[in-house]
Parts: sequence; structure tokens; C-alpha cells
Amino acid sequence: MKKYGIIVALIAAIAAGIGGWWLLRGSNDNAASSLPANVTMVGRVDFKSLALGYGLSWDEVKELIASKNDKEDTGIDFSSNAYLFASQGYFGAIVPLGDADDFEAFLRREGETIETQRGLKWSVLNGNMLLAFSDDRAMFMGPALGAELDNLRNTLATCIRQKETESGKQSRLYKLATERKEPIGLATNFTTLPEVKLLREIPWLKVKLPLDALNLSAGVTLKKERFSLSAALDTEDKKTEKMLNRADDIFSKVNGDLLATTPANPLFHMMIGLDGEDLLTLLRENDAIRTALLMANALIDLDMIVKSIDGDVSLTLMGDSQHPDLLFQAQLENDKFMRNVTSWNDDMTRMAGLQFYARDEHNAICRMKSGTDFYFSTADKRLRISNNEATATATAHNDVAWAIRDDARKNILYATLDLSSARSVGPVSTSRLSTYFSRVTLSAPDLWHLDLNFDIAEGVDLLKELKKE
Repeated sequence: MKKYGIIVALIAAIAAGIGGWWLLRGSNDNAASSLPANVTMVGRVDFKSLALGYGLSWDEVKELIASKNDKEDTGIDFSSNAYLFASQGYFGAIVPLGDADDFEAFLRREGETIETQRGLKWSVLNGNMLLAFSDDRAMFMGPALGAELDNLRNTLATCIRQKETESGKQSRLYKLATERKEPIGLATNFTTLPEVKLLREIPWLKVKLPLDALNLSAGVTLKKERFSLSAALDTEDKKTEKMLNRADDIFSKVNGDLLATTPANPLFHMMIGLDGEDLLTLLRENDAIRTALLMANALIDLDMIVKSIDGDVSLTLMGDSQHPDLLFQAQLENDKFMRNVTSWNDDMTRMAGLQFYARDEHNAICRMKSGTDFYFSTADKRLRISNNEATATATAHNDVAWAIRDDARKNILYATLDLSSARSVGPVSTSRLSTYFSRVTLSAPDLWHLDLNFDIAEGVDLLKELKKE
């Protein structure tokens, strides 16, 4: 933490100030008029809601910050919103001030050098973040070095003095960020996310998706028992909207009926509401996926299996996270494909190291070259595939995962991971997450919205733990 110097001190001062009398006042967004006009990301932070939502008292704030300066006035106006932003490849923030003299005194106490130019006060934080402040706001931007810092002086001076109509406050991203109900709201365009640039062509769609027409907004809420992130897609482009709505049509709300054959307390469980025939039609519109389906159909009758799906599809992991039992389930319109299991055995399947055996009209085995068996069952129009025969053929469990059903049925996708039991998820270790969180839940009411919730482990105070870091 020490390497960030004054940045940490500023954050600490902001958090400490939350406990004051200004918590009772309403917030405003005057500082937003300094947002650069060409913002590519906007974030809004409501200090009051953040503190009250976490349930902090003034004594708890002081204990959390434990700064030698926490009793001094920082000059920061905590009744107003602060803003984060990205522009021209730089990151920055705008903090409202109640008293510029007190703010300057705060900076000097932290060992910062202040100079006056162009009617503004200036400082360089950590050697690469340029700070400028006027009577009612402070703005910093970077990282930058040498000549870049000089260029940023022009940017900061312009932004602090510009009219509201010239600022990023007029942007769609500002509107999306400030419409979020959470204490922290964020918005960006998909083209600014480096990893997303690789997804120019969405695999299951025939045409390219114009990422510059697609925005992403997110809201963050922090409470003592849960950390939550909610995200939403946004577009004003009718073609993009139509494209996404069509993809959304293949999904339906989860009904949760597959939980009857899902063992209680799974390590991981995911449910999706799906129309298999609509999914197959959409997939076939993409040449690459259509070719892959033809190759898969050379091994098993995948088309017929997918077409038969009507309702929930689920995947469950149970037991040790290093060597879990697997259970795939799907509600079926019919199980006619099971009548052809033995005909799947041909030169192609043998080359792939697979051999299928039919036990009866509803049960079959797939034996792999390694000697591992996967058991198929379609009893009660419910496809179950598992590496554990008892799991695949069980018609019901005495203890089932009904506890998540009510939450799941509000969504087209619902997934939950028990972090207290999982040591890893595939190649990714969860040991660090499980230090702070007991469970993570992912849900989507539709294709446009996504919610991610981390349940904080019992006895853990997340803010105090983050301070230790």
C-alpha cells in the first residue's frame, strides 16, 4: 500500500470523511462538468450511499483508516459525487472540494509540493499522476512522464474550466453510469475493452456485431455480508438490438425441476433455460459451427439430441474439486435418439476411442479408451449423463438443492460455486477468493443483464481485510 503514497492518502481521507455530518445531506454532480468530452469510461462514486450501505459508524471508519491525519479537515466535499474516467489512454478522477485551502493543507501534510499556474494549484502525485485543483474541485490524470505531463496540463486546465455543455456529461456513458442505483456506477463502450476486440464476430451469429454500438454499464454494491456486481448491455442501434433479441429468444426462464435429481450441496451447479431446436437453427447459420456440428454428428446424433432439449439444462460438479463427479442434465421433449445408440458405433467412434452400449431403451454406457465410463439415462424425459452410475440413474434424492430454486426461477441462467469447498476451478486456484468469500453466484434474468454476487465468509470484514493488503 505504501508505494501508492498520496493516492492511498486521498482514498483514506475520502473514506474517513464519510462519517461526518454531511452524510445527511443529498449528493450532487457538479464535478461532472469537468469530465473530458471524449471519455471512453465514466464512473460515479456516491460516498454517502457506499458508507451507509456497508453500515459503517464514525468510530468504525476511524478504526478502519487509522491515519495520523484522520482528525484533520481534508477540504473534500463528501456530500457530492466523485467521478472516475478514462480518456485518450489515460485514467483520472474528479473529486469535489468544499474548501480548497484545507485541501492544499492536506496535500502539504502528506509531503506534496504545490505550485500555482494558470490560476490553478498543481502537484504531481507519485511522479506520474498530474493533479490540478480549483476552488471547488480537484482533478488528477495519468500515468504520464516527461512531455506527457506537460501536455496533460492543457487537458486538465481546459476540463476544469469548460462549460457543462462541452463536457463528457453530455455522453451516453455518463447517462448510463449515473442511472445506476448502486453506490458505484460504471459505463464503457465495448471497443475500449482490449479482450473484447477479439470477439468482433460473435460465433453463433451469422453477421458481425458492431461493438462500437454496444455499451456496458455496471454497478457495485458493498455490504458486510455480500459484494455485488451487476452489469447491463446497452445499445441505441436498432440492428444490434434486433440481433441480440433474437439470440435472447432461444432462452427461457429456468423452472428448476432438474433440482429433484441434483444432489444437495454441490460444489458447482449451473442451470440454463433453453429451446434446443431454436438453438440449433441459430447455430447452423454460422458456417464454422455448422461444419463442427457435421463433424460431431459423425460420432453421435448430436442434432437429434439438441433438438430434443426443451426446458432446463444443468451441469453439476460434486465431491472433490480436483476429481469431481460430473452430472449433465437436460429436460427432453422426447428421447428417440436413445433408440439409435448402438448405431453410433462405427469407424469414426472407434478412432475417437469411444464405444457405446445400450442397456435398455432408456439407459446406455459410453466407454472411453482410457477405461472411464459415462452413463446415459433418459428416464422421465430427463437426459442425465454422469461418470457415476448411481448419480446418472437416480430418479430422486432424499436431499436435493431446492434452496436455490426460488432465486434460479427468475433467470435464464443461474450458477453457484461453493468457494469454501473448491480449491480450484479448472486451472484457476480459488484459495485467495475463499479467504474472503464463501460462495459466488452468477445469474442472468435475460441476455441483457448479469448479476455476480460474492457472499462474504463468516467473520470476515472485507474493508479491514483490503486495508491489510
